[in-house]
Amino acid sequence: MAGRGPRWRLRHAGMLFATDERARRQEAGERETDPEVIFATSMLAVADLRAALPDDLRSKPHVLYMHENQAAYPVSDHVEKTVRDHDSHLAFTNLASIEAADRVLWNSAWNRDSFVAGMEEILAHSPERQADRWQDRLMGKSVIAPPPIEPPASSRTGENDDTGEDAAVLHNSDLAGYPDAVRVVWPHRWEHDKGCDELLQIAREARRRETQGGPRIHWLVLGERFARVPDSMTTFLAEHHDRIEHAGRLPRNEYHATLARADWVLSTARHEFFGMAVAEALLADCLPWLPNRLSYPELVPPEGLELTPWKIASGSAGPQGGTVFSSELRRAIRDTLAPAIASTAVSRIEQEILGASRGEFGPNHEQAIS
Repeated sequence: MAGRGPRWRLRHAGMLFATDERARRQEAGERETDPEVIFATSMLAVADLRAALPDDLRSKPHVLYMHENQAAYPVSDHVEKTVRDHDSHLAFTNLASIEAADRVLWNSAWNRDSFVAGMEEILAHSPERQADRWQDRLMGKSVIAPPPIEPPASSRTGENDDTGEDAAVLHNSDLAGYPDAVRVVWPHRWEHDKGCDELLQIAREARRRETQGGPRIHWLVLGERFARVPDSMTTFLAEHHDRIEHAGRLPRNEYHATLARADWVLSTARHEFFGMAVAEALLADCLPWLPNRLSYPELVPPEGLELTPWKIASGSAGPQGGTVFSSELRRAIRDTLAPAIASTAVSRIEQEILGASRGEFGPNHEQAIS
């Protein structure tokens, strides 16, 4: 289905897929082969799907992959308050999906824990009593299973070459003539929930520090642009065009080549349920410029949080010199992210799906990414 209308996806997709399944069965006739397990993501209402499927499919194991959750998803300031309040029902849709599923995979412990905390806050305003021990049921069927990340070296040349209409908003090849510049990747979508305001503030701080002898920072803005661009991003592009080497989407092979020549990856996200783009950059040996919140403590070791190029340059990041510290940190990050490497992560997810198909629903057997 097209990548649009997330609210309608959650409201409608379960019934649509059930309708499609009935039509497919009628067309296939006796050639139809029943699935052993049904696998869905959190953008689909599993409770609606299971209720609307043909009778014999309802009893099949349903596995839900929660790649995000609506209880902790920040809402744009452009959305009216009445709509924000009304859309709390999307978090209830997630809860109903979890209750309807036999096994629930979460891409991070942060995703799971933020959902529980968010639902408890929402339910605290209910005039009715809460569903009995829903938290225990959730924890009992939940597993942490990171999404598969393809290391840059293993990506296929030319993969995903369709860059869309926003392929290059800004590209300044003249900045390649500054070999000593610190190159920082910002890999997010250009939307409200990814912290464009903070990116602008950090860029301004970088210019101020540069005038005081700090490192010259160049920006590589690699996320996707949409029709509505936040005002702070427009200001960032205008104010710092002479420090922006590239802004806009790239073909997959060029994207990975850009990560390979970058020094740091910066996240200003207001939410991050896992952080696939950040993980890709870390696996390309970018140093982490990440806050100590959201899913980031699961992606890097403790010493890799709340670093900045200025801390490394001053030697204040650790007892060792900056170069030695950086090398050891990169090795530690690769070890931390090992469960998310595609081959390992796919095997982990397949293991859970196959276990569900065999009816192996034991107590909570969580395996954290770290």
